[in-house]
Amino acid sequence: MTLSKLTAAALVTALTLSTSGCIIHVGSQDNKDIDKSDYSSVFGGVDVSENKQVGDLSSVNGNITMQDNVIAGDANAVNGNIEIGNNVMVKNLSTVNGDIQAQTYLSVKRDVSTVNGNIIFAANSRVGQDVTTVNGDIILTKTSVGNDIQTKNGSITLLQGSVVEGDIEFESQDDSSWWSDKTREHNPPTLTIDASSDVKGNIILLQVVILEIENPALLAKVERRYKEQQ
Repeated sequence: MTLSKLTAAALVTALTLSTSGCIIHVGSQDNKDIDKSDYSSVFGGVDVSENKQVGDLSSVNGNITMQDNVIAGDANAVNGNIEIGNNVMVKNLSTVNGDIQAQTYLSVKRDVSTVNGNIIFAANSRVGQDVTTVNGDIILTKTSVGNDIQTKNGSITLLQGSVVEGDIEFESQDDSSWWSDKTREHNPPTLTIDASSDVKGNIILLQVVILEIENPALLAKVERRYKEQQ
């Protein structure tokens, strides 16, 4: 997913039901479990109660919260976090200036992405396509990723049997000055992969990265595509 597409996806707020200056509580006072409506909030958040099925969710300057057993479409937050309970199903997740954090058994049909935020998933989660950050760490526990993981200014951690079907890529930095190169030499990102986790594709490094990889076989998949500093 390109950065322009990522930013555009997170900025979509022209949805069916919209409010300003307050938190939308979906399902808090009714017994209707299936609601295909979209919900959008500006200067407030969106909170979906457990066992609810909704459409797309969008928030500007507020968090999006999905309780246990929620089914939703796309969830996009600008200046807010996305907080997810157990056994939640969504199509896409994206934030600009916010973290995405989920409990167990999250299922994402397509992509998960942040511009300035971390992505942290607990056990038994599944992402159908890509996981991407620009300025944020990615921490996956017992999670499968159907395609690639990419980051520019973050570290990546795979734990407890996590599997990446595609590549892991640390993208190059935009600033190629001598000073920025020296700074990154002393503060590079880290790739941590425990012995039980796996990467089916390659590990592509377009910048200096500290490797903490317990399985020696994965080291053969590392491709360093940057100039070594003198």
